[in-house]
Amino acid sequence: MKFKKKCFSTQLSELYGRDEYQSHIEVDREYWYYFSSYTSPDGIVLKEGWHKIKITYIRSGCVFYVLPDYPNVAEKFCPLNSFMASALCFAEINPTKDLKNFGSDEDKKLYCFDTEHTIVEDWPNEKEIEIDENDDIFLTACIILKELN
Repeated sequence: MKFKKKCFSTQLSELYGRDEYQSHIEVDREYWYYFSSYTSPDGIVLKEGWHKIKITYIRSGCVFYVLPDYPNVAEKFCPLNSFMASALCFAEINPTKDLKNFGSDEDKKLYCFDTEHTIVEDWPNEKEIEIDENDDIFLTACIILKELN
């Protein structure tokens, strides 16, 4: 029997909540963000779409970042409590290390992460899992369903 896993977004505010994502923005870490089209003062055109950013430092409630694929675009910034900061998606994530209280064998059988932009490390990230009658998850699910009826 195939079981569909619950798939989590890798957007910071989705993973950590609207009040907790700020502490997970880290210097030297890369994230993805969807930018509207932009032309820098020196005429460099950034097309609308997903672009990787790298955090250079955090100071006075602001996140400073560069665009690694556009080295000629000057460093930019946004407030830590802005929509942009909340909408950042991890470029790479290791759920066992990056998510508190997450990473048990059961979690690995029940959950997966969106890989549209994010590389998921050290995690069995298939969207479905094959289970049989002898699997602990199957038995637990049966017990829960039985108690609900």
